[in-house]
Amino acid sequence: MANIKKSFNFRNGVQVDDDNLKVSATGLVGIGTTIPTEALDVRGNLVISGVTSSVFTQTGVLTVTTLNPTEIIGAGVSIKSGIVTASSGIITYFGDGINLLNLPTSQWEDTIIGAGVSSIYNTGGTVGIATTNPQSTLQIGNDPNNGQIGVGIASAGNIRASGVITATTFTGALSGNVTGDVNGNVTGNVTGNLIGNVTGNVTGNITGSTIISGNVDLNADIDVDGHTELDNLNVSGISTLQGTTVNTHLDVIGLTTLDDVNVSSAATFAGNIDANGDIDVEGHTNLDNVSVAGVTTFAGRIEGAATNNVIPFLYNNYSDLPSAGTYHGAFAHVHSFGKAYYAHAGAWFELVNKEADGRVGTGTETYNVGNIVSSGIITATTELNSPLIGVGTDAPANDIQVRKSGDAEIQVSSDTGVAGITVGRESGTGNTNNAELRYGGGAGATYSSAQSLDILNYGIGNFNYHISANNAGAIAGDFHWHKGVNNTRLMTLTGIGGSLGIGITTPSTPLHVLGSATISADLDIGGDLTASSIVSNITGDVTGTLLGNVNATSGVSTFSRIVFDTSNYYEFGELSAAGIGIGVTMGNFKFVVNPDADKQFTITDSGNVGIRTDNINGNALFVNGAVAALDPIGIGTNEPRAAVDFSDAGQATTGLAANRMYMIPPKVNTAQRAALQGVVSGAVIFHTNTNKLQVYVGSGTYNVANWQNCN
Repeated sequence: MANIKKSFNFRNGVQVDDDNLKVSATGLVGIGTTIPTEALDVRGNLVISGVTSSVFTQTGVLTVTTLNPTEIIGAGVSIKSGIVTASSGIITYFGDGINLLNLPTSQWEDTIIGAGVSSIYNTGGTVGIATTNPQSTLQIGNDPNNGQIGVGIASAGNIRASGVITATTFTGALSGNVTGDVNGNVTGNVTGNLIGNVTGNVTGNITGSTIISGNVDLNADIDVDGHTELDNLNVSGISTLQGTTVNTHLDVIGLTTLDDVNVSSAATFAGNIDANGDIDVEGHTNLDNVSVAGVTTFAGRIEGAATNNVIPFLYNNYSDLPSAGTYHGAFAHVHSFGKAYYAHAGAWFELVNKEADGRVGTGTETYNVGNIVSSGIITATTELNSPLIGVGTDAPANDIQVRKSGDAEIQVSSDTGVAGITVGRESGTGNTNNAELRYGGGAGATYSSAQSLDILNYGIGNFNYHISANNAGAIAGDFHWHKGVNNTRLMTLTGIGGSLGIGITTPSTPLHVLGSATISADLDIGGDLTASSIVSNITGDVTGTLLGNVNATSGVSTFSRIVFDTSNYYEFGELSAAGIGIGVTMGNFKFVVNPDADKQFTITDSGNVGIRTDNINGNALFVNGAVAALDPIGIGTNEPRAAVDFSDAGQATTGLAANRMYMIPPKVNTAQRAALQGVVSGAVIFHTNTNKLQVYVGSGTYNVANWQNCN
């Protein structure tokens, strides 16, 4: 058979005979089948003499003489026959283990082989179910000895369980506490001692004898048919006794109703006695504390102790008071008024009380007093009707006059609200013809807070400030504005001339500002404007002469329109600038037009030009977009000899591009070539899959097959 050493390229697959070998167009290989479904589909026996490596293998019947590698990691291996030997590790095996050797000693063993019973034990000691760390001989779950949830059975027979234990019979002494409810009947005898507490309910019957040495708290009825002997009985509620004989003391704590009681000897009542009928006491009665709700008639005199004697004389309304003539000298309290009265000369006179805070009266009374002489503070919460009020003087010259030899002050303050003084021509409560000096805020004033001082004119007249109102010709003062006490003045308005100084107290012009000034709106100037700098917009024509140059050493000077002298067509004047930005800041460029980066025209200080980009990247000319030329284009020459002249391209280039006199066409792979749009005959590409220069020779509808290699 001839030997052929050459590469073949078969498109759309290859097939040998009818069913021996098939390679599909998608790269699937079939042996023994023409319809492969996997990358390699073998129908029949497979003999491999070398090493086989597989990430995942699904095999029906596998015969292995030598297994390499010696370690298989996975869900498990199912072997029909043979011997599995492990030098180390653990093998989990299911099936006939007659040939399994060197098993661990901790295992289940049948100690009575052939006896027909399962008598097995663990030679390793403890057995754990649902746990890998058993602490008991047999442990299910976690360790209950450490407060965990589980069951532990010791070899001595002790059982400790953290959950509920259900059994039909318990035999032996119950020494622990029974904290749950016993809902069933206990029909047998409890022969052992119940040492703990029974905190649940006992709902069944107790048929045997019961001796209870502790307290018994029964919340339901007790029905005792036989003899009952109680050494000490304490009844807190109502007890009904029929034919009861008390041979010793009877201690009743609560309510006791007795229809007919005959006490022949001394009786002591430590608690309350409620008697709804008459009490007839013939002899001496000693009462430590008596409360009488109804009318009490005393035929004799009432004598109180020398001290701590309280006999109330209380009436709800003033009209309920008895005759003052009959009860001359009596004192009475009228509850609805909250006042005290005394009877004298046939009338009841009100007593003026003094409150705990020092006030005289309840605050609702009006008292007619004469002259008030006080050396201290007088506080009034009600109206004081007087034609003239003098403080520090008995001959006030005005309605209210405060006169002292030293400092004098009138204070109007509020603990939590607004304090104010109002003057005006208004008899009502409306604020239409008055003014207010106010502290502490107020409604409708945006900048008024709890610590603000407001002067408000509610009228529509002027708000006037006057200096030397009595003698206008002797003006000596100015208007000053301060922030803080003894700080530098913020603003001064002079009394002579009316000059306003901001930041200066001696203004030399009608408006004198020391420092910078910011004007957010229009500025109208009727005369000359002298400024060291102007940082704002200037709207309007500059009709005067600009003495000096527009020279900005930093920042950007923006002109929406510049008109040069065009009287001579060839003389446009002179424009000298470190950089020019039209509609945008210059940035790092000498000349830039348009603020959008993808639409800019830029020139660097090196003369590099960028079109529709702000990143020239060191190129003399960088164009971000299509370039169309109607005239010849020359690369490497300034005198192109053809429509496109590349003959001298790269000849004079130095640096990184030196000695690279070649052209690189577009590089595309097969997928990219199939997706090309608008391809016309003569188009050239470099096909990266075949490393061939290809030209398109088709016309009309695009067909990938029309790409032809140039060699």
